[in-house]
Amino acid sequence: MRLKNYSQYLNPYMKIILDNKVEHCKEQEDMINNLLIPVLEREDVYIDEERIEKGLALQKYFPYKLIEWEIFLFAVIVGIRYKETDNIYFTDIRIIIGRGAGKNGFVSYLCFYFLSPIHGIPHYDIDILANSEKQAKRSFNDVYDIVTDNPKKEYRRALKSNYYATKEMIQGRITKSILEFNTSSKRGKDSKRSGCIIFDEKHEYTDTQNINTLQSGLGKTKDGRVITITTDGHIRGGVLDMEKDQNRMILEKYNPENQTFVFWCKIEKEEEWNDIDKMIKANPSINDMPDLKRTIKKEIADMPFKPEYFAEYMAKRCNYPIGNKDIEVASWDNIKATNQEMPDFKGLECVGGVDYSSTDDFTVCGLLFHVEGKYYWIQQTFVCTRSRDLSVIKKRTPIDQWAKDGDVIYVDDVEIPASYVADWFDMMQKKYKYKIKKIAIDKYRYSYMNQALSEIGFEAFQRKNVFQVRPSNVQEVFPLINSMFVNHTLVFGDVPIMRWYTNNAKKVSKGINYEYGKQEEHYRKTDGFMAFVAAATIKDEINERKKQPKIPTMVFNF
Repeated sequence: MRLKNYSQYLNPYMKIILDNKVEHCKEQEDMINNLLIPVLEREDVYIDEERIEKGLALQKYFPYKLIEWEIFLFAVIVGIRYKETDNIYFTDIRIIIGRGAGKNGFVSYLCFYFLSPIHGIPHYDIDILANSEKQAKRSFNDVYDIVTDNPKKEYRRALKSNYYATKEMIQGRITKSILEFNTSSKRGKDSKRSGCIIFDEKHEYTDTQNINTLQSGLGKTKDGRVITITTDGHIRGGVLDMEKDQNRMILEKYNPENQTFVFWCKIEKEEEWNDIDKMIKANPSINDMPDLKRTIKKEIADMPFKPEYFAEYMAKRCNYPIGNKDIEVASWDNIKATNQEMPDFKGLECVGGVDYSSTDDFTVCGLLFHVEGKYYWIQQTFVCTRSRDLSVIKKRTPIDQWAKDGDVIYVDDVEIPASYVADWFDMMQKKYKYKIKKIAIDKYRYSYMNQALSEIGFEAFQRKNVFQVRPSNVQEVFPLINSMFVNHTLVFGDVPIMRWYTNNAKKVSKGINYEYGKQEEHYRKTDGFMAFVAAATIKDEINERKKQPKIPTMVFNF
């Protein structure tokens, strides 16, 4: 297509995409057609070519040159501005790109520029946030080496006069701007006055608290911006997954109020994973980095002998996470499909389920309903505050938010009393008039619950309204649960902890049958999913509420 000449720094990359000079995903075309060009056509926006040129001149201090997609993004980040105020247009930059593309090098260059006198904004502090100190320090260390031990000796004096660096912070001497690295620790973020926040490897983030705390410090400095640069990953339901849903909406149609720029590189079909020519869709650096291309070719050739690496390769190299189909309980799309509206269950029949790994950890109880062809599960999680795993889980998940939403109840005791579970079932019967036909619980855990359940009328041997679940019962119900997921007839409602529980579970082969296990022993809990499985083993106890037939309208002719 004929492309208007917008900028010498933007047009080259735009042209190779729109003229199909290189393989690319649809998200790249949408970025240009539905996001970038409409902004460039605005009468209140201009491109500051001189500012971009001066910023790119800093490449002389680096041992590498920026490649085409990096120059393009640099121009988007620093050069597209409002005419009236000269403020940046895009305040939120989201870059999702395949592993090996050089993302940390690009971040390093941006940080170096933001600290420089060429950028020129006083006290423009930069915070790099990652889940580990090692990851957070990668770009920081690159900048540290550039300013303290530059391989080009002729620039060392100039760098020393313009930058001051320690192992903890780097300062631009002229602007007094400071670069620091941060981890998932919550300490010290409330006092930040950041000009730029860079989130590295956001696929690992499950909690928005640190993100929100840091971002609340923006707005005190000119040209405040947030930059995300990440590969995709394996954590489903986290911050990146939520942003990806928003990114699709941003790219789908131009919104004049939107100030988020999305640069998304990914393969488009699973079958493309072993076509080296398609890999540029996920990694636009591949043709500029011969060693990277050679490495990916070898990974493709070795894949038949290393099948366990396939899920990692798809998520990180291809930005096309698929999970591990051999062990996952359900695909993430099918797990997300459990988020459907809940009907009114008042007066309906149901069965209960209970599961816990130990009484001083997590305990989950819930009720299963069968309404108009779908199975509905409501749950209550109890968490012992003395759990040894809780501190790590709080870093990995927004469990405190789940508690605020009522899906989790913290129990500040040495263990979770059995009476808490019994009282919950009793309340459901009395307050909501649910008719609990039977409660299912693992036979080895029933002894702990026996007395408390009997006090509310549930007992295994006399009343026979408690079912002790055996592994063979789970094996029998396994095909039905799989069918519920693939046909989207299982509903949890908008309850993130149930999606977390389910994604943490795995299927375990037992000869020709399957059971369920844990993907990871301590920090990826499955209790909520296993409580549902227990209830599913007695699903036939429920009389399904079927759709009421419509009464035909009688027409009388006189």
